[in-house]
Amino acid sequence: MTASAVTPRLTLTQQAAVARVAYAVERPSALALLCGPAGVGKSRVLSSLAAAPALASRTIAMRTIHEVGNAWQARGAASVPDVLIVDDAHLATDGQLPGVVQSFLRNQARGSVVLCGEGRLLSLVARDTRLEQAVVLRASLPPFTLDESRMLVAAAAAGIGSPAERDEIACTIHEIAAGIPALVVRLAELVDVLVQSSPGRAVSADDVEALHRRLCLQAA
Repeated sequence: MTASAVTPRLTLTQQAAVARVAYAVERPSALALLCGPAGVGKSRVLSSLAAAPALASRTIAMRTIHEVGNAWQARGAASVPDVLIVDDAHLATDGQLPGVVQSFLRNQARGSVVLCGEGRLLSLVARDTRLEQAVVLRASLPPFTLDESRMLVAAAAAGIGSPAERDEIACTIHEIAAGIPALVVRLAELVDVLVQSSPGRAVSADDVEALHRRLCLQAA
């Protein structure tokens, strides 16, 4: 199995976020917020909501802010899901979120909404009193701890040297990635590719730094 084929399990923090959001949106007309920096696993948490026991009997739709707009206007309740998830709500324009939420709830009176995004989302919600008062849950996903990064590296790059070498690499990757799991996994996969292409080669912190610089250049 290659590194890229490994899908790390949800961490305890992510599992807790799934449970909290699922519990919050069980109630009608509930509004829940899920915030965190890019790459901490917000989309993975949202994708796991469908499997939450508390929401087993409810239909769920995930949309981007550009897709949803006023899509629920002029639709019958039968065609509207029970739970609307907006995955990148921080990209909404000023005043857009109240319209999205109100449009949805007009068509699905017993529905619930989850707004997910980066830090700007909190500011957008705070600008509308009615939206702010409707929030029943504010959940956040922080960057990973060192132990969580170790688990990700172990899952994504099992072929890296001895346990001691893997731990050293995990600590280096965690420091460089600042605990952002998407970057932790990507660096671990690249380190694994490097090891597989040069069997017996010891990977150093300088190698991880070089891989990180390469990623930054590709993203630029």
